[in-house]
Amino acid sequence: MGRWALVFPLILLLLGCASAPPAPSPTVMATAVPITPPPLPSANPSATAPEQVWQRPFGPGLTGPAAFAAGQLFVATDTAVFALDPATGATNWEVRLVNGVWSRTLVANETAVVLGSPGQMLALNPADGALLWQLPLVGDLLWPPLLAEGRVYAGTAFVGPGVPPNPDGRAWVYAVTLDSGTVVWSAETAVYTLTTPASNGRQLFVGGSFLNPASQVEEGGFLRLHAFDLATGVRQWQVERQDGFIKSLAADENTLFLLAYTDMVYGLDGRSGAVRWEYPTENWSPGFSWQAGVLYFGSDNAFVHAVDGGRGTAVWRTPLEGVFNAPRAELTLDETTAYFQGNDNQLYALALASGDLLWQTAPQPRSRVPLTVGAGWLFLVDQEGTLTAFKRP
Repeated sequence: MGRWALVFPLILLLLGCASAPPAPSPTVMATAVPITPPPLPSANPSATAPEQVWQRPFGPGLTGPAAFAAGQLFVATDTAVFALDPATGATNWEVRLVNGVWSRTLVANETAVVLGSPGQMLALNPADGALLWQLPLVGDLLWPPLLAEGRVYAGTAFVGPGVPPNPDGRAWVYAVTLDSGTVVWSAETAVYTLTTPASNGRQLFVGGSFLNPASQVEEGGFLRLHAFDLATGVRQWQVERQDGFIKSLAADENTLFLLAYTDMVYGLDGRSGAVRWEYPTENWSPGFSWQAGVLYFGSDNAFVHAVDGGRGTAVWRTPLEGVFNAPRAELTLDETTAYFQGNDNQLYALALASGDLLWQTAPQPRSRVPLTVGAGWLFLVDQEGTLTAFKRP
């Protein structure tokens, strides 16, 4: 149990403090070394920076990013789910859950808002908040599930922010139809999943930290990765690695991309889990974002990186001004731009193609979670639980 006592505080440190929902009631291989470019000149903060339009405080129960879908903005506190008008912040609908909400789990698309509540996962109609379905789970859903091809893919855990740790708990992964909540398949993983699963359209990849009683590893610890057939849930392979807490997973047709506590980005063979390439983040990194074959991430040496997912080599590497100035969370991407808050509390926009700085703002309230973009808007959830809306240039 000594290693468990070390692993659990590490998870809380990496995730930040999180408030727990109220107590349930009886109701319902080559290493790629990039080349350093010359320093990038600062953008003019007043020329093209986004304009703040409104703010709305929700309090410390708001611990996860907002979600934009179906023309609305969705947020979850530890007691309720809200649909907001993105232009004004006014409430379109509000649903309070008697058993509470795991507020980091919120995810939405055009047909459903999906989230975790103690012991279950549920889906709401984005138009009016009506309950579409709810599903009992083994363990708790503590991180956003994956919505893909009409299904919800969710991994559970017995340890995480606000959850009394249970090292004997046997967590599961679920594939559920999005429209009805019917379980298509499920499987025991015995890991605590605190990252969103990844899919390449044929396989589902799920991973999490794993307590190995036979190991003497104290720093980082073990993680376990699973590859399942997406349609049937048949397990194709399982790999254990000494890289510790998983920060990010993504996948394409041939490769599973992994970033964990050791701050090395790996490209793993999707057929076996073997390492194909590795790329050092150079310092602490909060996680990556993946789009169109490229991985984007920041590191605490004040650089933002773009890495080719096929070869594991640098596309660009952009320096930021300041010591240890780096993205506070994963970068938020649209078709052309990466958005993030730096450690200097300014908001930044970089061109995806080149890494060029497009704009930066004056310092904003400090956040621990990614920004949200949608329909010309940019949304920041700060660590005090206040939601701020900016109109993008």
